Formats: sequence, structure tokens, C-alpha cells
Amino acid sequence: MNPKLKLLAEGQGGVFSRSQAADCGYTPDQIRDRIRDHRWIRVRYGQYVEAVDLSHLAPWDQELLNHQRLVHAVVNSMAAGTVAVSHQSALALHGVPLWGPDLAEVQVSRMDTHRGGRIAGVRHHRGKLTDADLTTVSGLTATTVPRALIEMACTTPLEAAVISADAVRRDHVVRSDEWERLQAVTEFWPGSATARAALAFSSPLSESVGESRLRVLMQTHGLPAPTLQAEFADALGFIGRVDFYFAAQRTVVEFDGLVKYAGNTRERLIKEKRREDRLRALGLQVVRITWAELEHPVRVVAAIQSAFARA
Repeated sequence: MNPKLKLLAEGQGGVFSRSQAADCGYTPDQIRDRIRDHRWIRVRYGQYVEAVDLSHLAPWDQELLNHQRLVHAVVNSMAAGTVAVSHQSALALHGVPLWGPDLAEVQVSRMDTHRGGRIAGVRHHRGKLTDADLTTVSGLTATTVPRALIEMACTTPLEAAVISADAVRRDHVVRSDEWERLQAVTEFWPGSATARAALAFSSPLSESVGESRLRVLMQTHGLPAPTLQAEFADALGFIGRVDFYFAAQRTVVEFDGLVKYAGNTRERLIKEKRREDRLRALGLQVVRITWAELEHPVRVVAAIQSAFARA
């Protein structure tokens, strides 16, 4: 990619249009060649990105990046000042982890008189936005992190809402009066009960998408509420923090969802085994849950309940 187009694309989330490529000196044949041999990847009609290898990223991070590109492609093809990126699309721009919401279509809130509805893969929402609801991120007008979270939580299942709510509470500073303002504004929105429940259940101590999913799973199936990030030590000193600790049941539950992405080395396995041995020496049961096991919640709950029984 020539320097002029590269600089332009960097200001648009890596996205550029066919006409912008032409303005930067590419001939129609050069553009066709780059699309044909997959050096440039089509994001949306007339909108492209330079091909890069994403295999090192976890699946949800790949999906997040691809949606960010789609958002830029949509806004790049619209008149300036007509929309604010909103809902999960705004959360994606803010870098908030997403799992579960529909990322096949881009969510925008109209700032003009255009009607709402779904048009060409874009969901147009109608609603009053104030200055307090808006910000600029990655060069685009978007709803703020808390506003986008409430918007998304009103339109998704509880699990998806909790995953993003945990991340927002962990990684972003939001004043309590802002949460109160937004909950008052959205009190009678469809799905607002789910949004309130997600915020009430969310925790800044949940450290990953997988941990959030596991917390929702355990709550859904009636397990007692665990302590998050409890610390343990023995005569040798500090052992570490554990993801979930059920004190009354003397049981530790660890989520191990990134093994295939972080690298399952021999050294890592030895270190984890020694850590678990030290925890068990304290009289604790240790249950390790993997990402794949989250797709079988009955098995997960049975494994945890078996540990309770042994303890």
C-alpha cells in the first residue's frame, strides 16, 4: 500500500474506499489485481482493508476487530454528521469485549430525520441523544461507553450483557450518577430489566470473557455466589489468586480458556500443577474449566457439585 493510502486508512480503522484508493494513485487494474489476489479484503461494497494475519488473536478478538472494520466501512460510505455509532458497534469501537451480540450488522443512532430500521446490513435506531451521550472514538462520533453498554444490554441476552458490563466496570471509570442518569432515561425501554440485572450482577473482578460466561452459567444453575480473585498462601508463601472460591464448600474453580492461544508449554503445565498441589494441600478441591466445556453447562455444574460433595 502506498504511503498516502496507508496514512488515510490508518485514520479510518484501516478501511478505505475504492474511490479513495483511486485518489491516492491506484489505477482500476491495480485495484482489481489487489482484490483478486486477496492483498485487499472487501469489508463492504466499495470498502476494503489490507490483508493481515489474525490467527494469533482469540476468536472473540478477531470478531471484534472485523466488526470495527465494518463500522468504519459503513460510516465511510455515509454523509458526515448523520449518525452516531451506537449499541454493540460503539462498544466495539471503544474496545469493550463482546460475546453474543449480533455483529453481522452495524448499529447506528440517527442524528437527522432519517427513519429507523434495517437497511443494507445497518440497523438504524431512532432516539434522543444529548451531548452527555456522545463522544468521538477512532475518529467517529459514537455513544459513550456507559450509554452504548445500556443500549446493547437492552437488546441482548443476560450473558452477553454481563460479559461487556464486567469489562466496562473493570477497564473504564464511570461515575455512579452517570449510571443513574442512564437507567432513568432507559427505564421504560424494551429490555431495560435485562440491562439493570446485568449491571447489578457485573463485577470489575471478572478478568476475561470466559470468566464472565462461567459466572453467568453458575448463577443460572443455582450455584452459590463465589468469591472472585481470592488469594491463598501456605508455609512457603504466596500461592496465587484463584478465579472463584466457594468458601463454605472449600472449593476453588479456575477458568482455563486461553490455553490454545497462550501456549500450553511444558513449563506452564508444571507450574500450574505445583500451584494446584499447594492449593489441595490446604484441603481445597480444585476444578478447572476450559472454554470448550462452557458449551456443556450441565457437565460443568456436575463437576463443581462433585467437588462440593468431596469437600
